[in-house]
Amino acid sequence: MRIIKFLLLLLVLTKNSYGQKQADTLCLPTDKVRGLVIAAKQGDVLKEQVTLLNTRISLLQSTIKELEAKDSVTTAACLDQIANLNQQKALYTDQLNTYEKLLKRERRKRRLIQATGIAVAGVVGYLYLTK
Repeated sequence: MRIIKFLLLLLVLTKNSYGQKQADTLCLPTDKVRGLVIAAKQGDVLKEQVTLLNTRISLLQSTIKELEAKDSVTTAACLDQIANLNQQKALYTDQLNTYEKLLKRERRKRRLIQATGIAVAGVVGYLYLTK
């Protein structure tokens, strides 16, 4: 009985293998093939877009580096100008203090001269009236 089952099984397997042809082509449903073709085209387009975006990114990065370099130069120039202006401010405040001291001295001299003049006028007036 085992031999009969074995022969029947062998007959079925050999019949199925003779009924199939070996082919080099692969048969797929057209919807799937269209989807694959569209995906392949989109993949190529996406790869081109990625390369374009990479070039744009590199251009923007170089622009950023240039602007940072200019900004650092501009910042350094501004800091130098601020330092110069602070030095000028210190010089002008020093001169202002000197002029204020001179003005105080001049006022003191005038008051002293006025007081001396009044005193001299009083003494001369007294001497004139008494003699």
